[in-house]
Amino acid sequence: MKALFSSNPFNYTIFKLMYLSRIKWFCLLFPFFLSGLAQGDANLLLQYNKGPDLDAFYRKWNFDLHSHMVYGNMRGNYTNRKISFSSGTYIQYKFSKTFALNSGLDYFKLSYQYSLWKNQSYDQLTYLSFPLSLRVFPSRKLHFETGLFYNLILRAQNTEIVDLKNRSNEYPQEVFKNNFAWFFATQYNVWKRFDVSLQYRFFKRATDPLSDQKNNFDAFVLGVHFFVLNPKKKPM
Repeated sequence: MKALFSSNPFNYTIFKLMYLSRIKWFCLLFPFFLSGLAQGDANLLLQYNKGPDLDAFYRKWNFDLHSHMVYGNMRGNYTNRKISFSSGTYIQYKFSKTFALNSGLDYFKLSYQYSLWKNQSYDQLTYLSFPLSLRVFPSRKLHFETGLFYNLILRAQNTEIVDLKNRSNEYPQEVFKNNFAWFFATQYNVWKRFDVSLQYRFFKRATDPLSDQKNNFDAFVLGVHFFVLNPKKKPM
């Protein structure tokens, strides 16, 4: 090769420098080329999900015990929200990892205060509430929920005498009625079998427009839940 350039040593020097430069660039770029191939293989595995889904299991049935703090009000501009508490149990059935049907029973109390010049008393309503809802699970720790409650009125009380005939603090049965409530909720797993939830309920039923007492309410509900069966443990 050197003989070919013996007539012109300058050309030989230029050729040698170009040859060495190519070898240098090849040594620099070859590791990046290998890295790109490795990353490409990893991306293909993720894209086509070649590996087994180790988190695909779910429990079809589960039960939770819960307690709620209720911040509710009559849907009007003459009452103020007050805090009350409720408790109950839910039964959950999962159709798949991401969808479930929920039902159960709540012992539900709702409290509020009148802000009328002639009435500053408090009401407390007690219901048995039966939910039926659909749950969607975007992840194992989180779900969103919407559905209906059927509210069966058990007792309606006031801090003053409201039933003059019987000299009682309990309202007559015809004042407050059974009703349906729509609700939206989200629930998040904070630790092991314990979840917290936030819910908004609103229920409405036609009542006497001349009466201060209505069957139209809404409530924000903050809950703590305990699952009887561990949702993170694969069923046997």
